[in-house]
Amino acid sequence: MLPELVRDHTVHAIYHNTPLFLPPCGFTVADIREGSALASIFSQFQPELVIHLAGITAVSHALAITEGDVKAINVTASGILAKLSQEYSAKIIYTSTDLVYSGDEGGMVKEEGKLNPLSLYASTKLEGETAVRGATDDYLILRLALMYGFSNGKVKSFFQEAYNKVKSGQKVVLFEDQYRSSLSVLDAAGMMKKLVTTEQNYKLLNFGSGERTSRAQLLPVLSKKPDLMKVFSKFAH
Repeated sequence: MLPELVRDHTVHAIYHNTPLFLPPCGFTVADIREGSALASIFSQFQPELVIHLAGITAVSHALAITEGDVKAINVTASGILAKLSQEYSAKIIYTSTDLVYSGDEGGMVKEEGKLNPLSLYASTKLEGETAVRGATDDYLILRLALMYGFSNGKVKSFFQEAYNKVKSGQKVVLFEDQYRSSLSVLDAAGMMKKLVTTEQNYKLLNFGSGERTSRAQLLPVLSKKPDLMKVFSKFAH
């Protein structure tokens, strides 16, 4: 998404660590838990739109650090970013997760579906939603579905780790009783760009595909599509 946005907009990215690849725009290395650092960045660049993609983004990542750190990143920092966005009259897009839903109704879940996060990751993403709502009136919350595709960053998605294991002949344990509207990172980038570049008044959206699949169904199908894998690999590099 960054390359396409950079062509039409002035974009500045924030990373916690120096990225493994140089983004097609200016960037600052900062810790989003440090309000003073964020305030300085906002003062310098005065954004019109903030896309908040940072956070502890998976159950396994949340278990690898302290609960306090997870909350500081997913909740407190989200509130700080939303408050600064409000101060600078910038809209903020906050990425949450579909794991905030209980899912016990069966079938596709709408935005007003029952909420029941069952992990530290999901509960703090839901708390992050509350923090954003409490700090600004100009926001869009996206509850992301299970994403699949390749990344050239340090953190690899479940899909990428599982795909690499399959290619090397290792066994992979896959859920067959959890269903989500799995979404390609390529489609997600296109959808995000459309949300950024068009006028819309949504406050909350489920961000996924029209298909309901388990991981056990998803990975074997994609593994048999070499052309699609080449596209993902090219996108990652």
